[in-house]
Amino acid sequence: MDADPRIAQRVWLDLHRTKNGKPRTATGAKGLTAEQVLRFALVKMRLELSYRALADRVDDSIVLREFCRLPYEKVPAFTTLQENIKRLQAKTLREINAAVIRYAVKRNVEDGNRVRIDSTAVESNIHHPTDDAQLWDCVRVLARILRRVEMEFEGLRGRFSDHTRVAKRLRYKLSNTRGQNNRRPLYKRLIDATRKTVAYAQQAIAELAPDRFETFDERLIAAELRHALEHFTPLALRVIEQSTRRVLNGESVPPDEKVLSIFEPHTDIIIKGQRENVYGHKVFLAAGKSNLILDCAIEKGNPNDSEQFAPALERCLRPFANAPNAVAADGGFASKANAAFALEHGVKNLAFSVLKGNRLAELVQSTRVYKRLRKWRAGIEGIISAAKRAFGLDRCTWRGYASFQAYVHLAVLAFNLQTLARHLL
Repeated sequence: MDADPRIAQRVWLDLHRTKNGKPRTATGAKGLTAEQVLRFALVKMRLELSYRALADRVDDSIVLREFCRLPYEKVPAFTTLQENIKRLQAKTLREINAAVIRYAVKRNVEDGNRVRIDSTAVESNIHHPTDDAQLWDCVRVLARILRRVEMEFEGLRGRFSDHTRVAKRLRYKLSNTRGQNNRRPLYKRLIDATRKTVAYAQQAIAELAPDRFETFDERLIAAELRHALEHFTPLALRVIEQSTRRVLNGESVPPDEKVLSIFEPHTDIIIKGQRENVYGHKVFLAAGKSNLILDCAIEKGNPNDSEQFAPALERCLRPFANAPNAVAADGGFASKANAAFALEHGVKNLAFSVLKGNRLAELVQSTRVYKRLRKWRAGIEGIISAAKRAFGLDRCTWRGYASFQAYVHLAVLAFNLQTLARHLL
C-alpha cells in the first residue's frame, strides 16, 4: 500500500464526493486521511468486526494502531468510522485490487500463467423470505412510519388505523398451523390487513405534499417521511401481489418477479444444484497459482456459469501481457463455445471438471496435464472457503446493492493483501 500512492488518491476521491458524484466542501473538523480510512476498512474485514468493536479493538492494540496510522492519537468514534468506510465505492476498490495484482506481478508473486475460475453465492442480510414474514414486515414498517406521521403533525392524528397487532397475531397462527387449506384463510386475513395499511400509507403520501405546510421545518420532516413511505409502499404492493398469486391463486411466481425482502429488494434467488437456495447474489472469482484473486464480478439474477466464462477470462487477460498457458474451471463452465473462445485467445491447456461434449485431445496436450489441472482447480474451493470463513464473504451486512458490491470487493481486497503479504514474508 505504501508502494503505490495512487491507492490513497482513489480513496480520497470517494471521500470528497457526495452520493451524486459532486465534490464535497472541505469544511468542518479535521478528519481521517484516505489511507487511514482504507486501513480501518481492511482491519474490519480481516477481523470481521462491527464498527463499534472496530473502534475498541484498534484503540486497545498497539499493532493495529500502528497499521491504521494512529500510534498516539485518539481513535475516532465508531459512527465516524462507519460514515467514512461506507463512502468507499465498488469501482474504487476494484481499481485498488487491480493495483495490488500489478504489484504482485512486479514482485514475481504472480504471472497469470495459470488461472482457475469458479462461482459462489454471497448472502444478503435478510431473514428467510416466507410470505407471512414479508407481509408482517410490510405492516410493521409502514405502521411505524405512520405513527411518526401522527406524532409530528397534530392535524393528522387519528387518521390512520394500526393493524400491527392483528398482523402479528395472524403471523404467529400461520407459524403454528399445518395444511394449506387451514393456512389459506389466515393468509387472506393477513393480506387484507397489509392492504389496508398500504392504503393508509398512500393516503399519508398525499397528505404530506409540500404545499400543505407553511414552515420550513414542517416541510423538511414531511419530505423525509414521504420519502420513506414512497420507498416501502411500492414494495409492499409487490409483496401483496406475489402472496396473492402464490398462496391464494396457487400460481408459480417467476424468480425475477419476486421481492425477497423489502429491506434488500435487490436480493436474488441463487440455486446451486442440490444444495439449499441462497438469497443474495452470484459472485464469479478467478484465482492464480499464487492464490491471489485476479478477478471478481457480481452478477444480478442467477446466470448460468457457462455464460460467464468468456467475460471472466477476458478480464483475466488485461493485467498480463500474454494469455494464461492453462485455465481450469468447474464443469458448469464447460461448453464447446467456451472451449473455442479460450483456445482462440491463446490458452494452450484448458480443463473443465466435466467435458460436456468437448474432446480431451482438443483441450490439453495430454491426459496427464488434464488430470493435474483438474486437481489444481479444486484449490479455488479452498480460496473461496477462506474468504468466506475469515473475511466475511459468506454474508454481506451492508444495506443496498451498491454497498453489497463494495463489501464483496473490500473482502476480496483484504484477502489479497494478506495473501500477498504471506508471499513476500
